[in-house]
This record gives sequence, structure tokens and C-alpha cells, in this order.
Amino acid sequence: MANVRHEDAILKMGFDYFRDTILKTLGIDYSFVESGVTELVELTIHSLYMDFTFLTVGDFYIHIEFQTTDSGEKDIRRFHAYESVLSHKTGKNVITYVIYSGGIEHAVTEVECGIYTYRVIPIYLTAKDADSVLERLQEKKEKGEPFTEEDFAQLAMTPLMSSNKNRKEVVLESLKLSKMEKSITAEKTMAMLYTLADKFLTGNDLAEVKEVVAMTRIGQMIFDDGVVRGKELGRDEGRKLMSALVSRLLKEKRLDDIQRVTEDDEYRERLMKEFNIS
Repeated sequence: MANVRHEDAILKMGFDYFRDTILKTLGIDYSFVESGVTELVELTIHSLYMDFTFLTVGDFYIHIEFQTTDSGEKDIRRFHAYESVLSHKTGKNVITYVIYSGGIEHAVTEVECGIYTYRVIPIYLTAKDADSVLERLQEKKEKGEPFTEEDFAQLAMTPLMSSNKNRKEVVLESLKLSKMEKSITAEKTMAMLYTLADKFLTGNDLAEVKEVVAMTRIGQMIFDDGVVRGKELGRDEGRKLMSALVSRLLKEKRLDDIQRVTEDDEYRERLMKEFNIS
């Protein structure tokens, strides 16, 4: 999954908000020690990409998967493989929760595996209506009423709920409502929405979301992160050049490139030549 390999501030904030707040609203209430690995590579060179894993204080892992389609037993056996490899590599037990959206109301959640039965714990978000959440919060905004923590948690999950709109429209409307509030919870909500957009959207749809994010406090965080990294790469002149490059990339809505130029010297030099920064 592309989102779990990014290291920028937006995705980290969304990741942390999901772990520390959203999971509890879904009834997954554990105390966590740290986030776990999400990419498992075996000698056969098969990469197994999980959505989220978290190590609990009870010394076992919680594994979270998002599903917008239902392939029945095939999905369950895939989750079983994830659990088996993660358990083998860490020596710890694993519990898998599957968050179903996309109109899925019932799904296969167990499969016979010889002398035992493997099970996942399903959470169905289809019963929750994103349109109702957005309409209710729009009314609160118009009345000048502040959003509660629960309001923000629901707003962060709207891309996983049922809706008459497509997922991009839901994300954009949710971002618009979130950025009206000036609070750290609002920023975390925007980060979570960006994280889900990065997982579910591609191409122009994702680019449109990134453009909206670039005009928010979260977008400024990317800029600030790029400037800080630039300071680490050189002294006064290098800082000025890096700052100019990050500023230009932010203006061009090229958020992914901001992360890359802090890690890839050759690519950074190429972009500086492209923008005639010297």
C-alpha cells in the first residue's frame, strides 16, 4: 500500500489519529505500545501489504484491514496468511479486524483450516450514512456551533461510509468542513481524510484532494517539514535554495516531490535546474 510507505507529516498525523481516536469509536479499544510493520517479505519475494498493525500493551498485535469489496473465503485466507507470517516473524499473537465499506453489509468472516476455524472480527460501516453526517455538520457550521470530538471522529470516517456521492466528493466536502475549525483535532481529521484519500483515490481525483490540502494548515506542515529537512542538508546558501524549491513545489501542488527532494540528491538538483533555482 502506498500510504504506509510515505513518511511525511500529514500521513503520520492521520495514522496516529486513526490509532489513538478512530479505532476507539469503532469499538476497537486497546492501549498500544507502538505501530507495527505492514510489509512482510518472505524468501519467495512475495510482499504482503497489510493496512495497519499495532502492538498492544498486552503484547499482541491488532491488525486492521479496509475492504470495499467482498471476495468471500479468498479474502479470509489472505488475512490468515498475513496473520501467520506476522506471528511467525514476531512470535506474537495477532487479532484481525476488517472494516467493511462500499455497501457491504454481510461478509464471510471465517474459514475452516483443518482442525481449527480461522476468524476475523468484522466492522460494517455501510449502515452509517456519510451524507447525513455531512448535512448535520454543515448545519452546525451555519449555526456557528463548534464541532465536538465525536463530530470530528465521524467526519474522519465519512470516506468509509455509504453515500450517494463518490468517494472523492465525500473527501472534499469533509475536508472543507474540517478546515473551518481551528484546532489540533481538525488538523488530525484532515490528516486522516488525506490518509484515506491516499489509499482509495488515484490520478486526478487524488491530485484534486492534494490541491485542497495544500491550501490548509496541513499543507503548511509539509512546507515546514521540507524547510527543516533542507536545513539539515546544508548551510545558509543550501537552506535558501531548499526553501525556494519547497516553496515552488508547494505552489505547483507537487506535494509528493517535497518528500522526495529531501531524500534524493540527484532528483533535487534536477528540479532546481528545472525551476532555475541557483
